[in-house]
This record gives sequence, C-alpha cells and structure tokens, in this order.
Amino acid sequence: MARVYVGNLPIDVRVRDIEDLFWKYGRIKDVDLKAPSRPPAFAFVTFESVHDAEDAIRGRDGVDFEGQ
Repeated sequence: MARVYVGNLPIDVRVRDIEDLFWKYGRIKDVDLKAPSRPPAFAFVTFESVHDAEDAIRGRDGVDFEGQ
C-alpha cells in the first residue's frame, strides 16, 4: 500500500470527487478527506500498489481541481 497527499482542495470537495480524479491510476483502498473549518481541504488517497501511487503523483502533480 502507498498513501498520496492531495492538497489545496476546495472546501466542498467530496470523497467521490477524489475517487473520480484518481481511479484511472489503480485500485484505491481508501480516501481520507479532511475538510477543516478554514480552506483549503486536503486528502490522503491510499492505493493498493506503490506503482499506482507513483503513477497518480506523476499524473496529477500540479493539476488544478475546480480552480484550486
């Protein structure tokens, strides 16, 4: 397993939104979404494979999500 930090998310983001962003990189075991009282929100996405997590990092690093 490997965990990927996903930061600078909009405060109204949902777990399903995160899953939709990362499903193509491999099997997701868990999404731990943190929505603090002040933005931005962030999440930890756990993949079953380290290789899939590395692909997700390469594929999504620096990409905007809903203007964030």
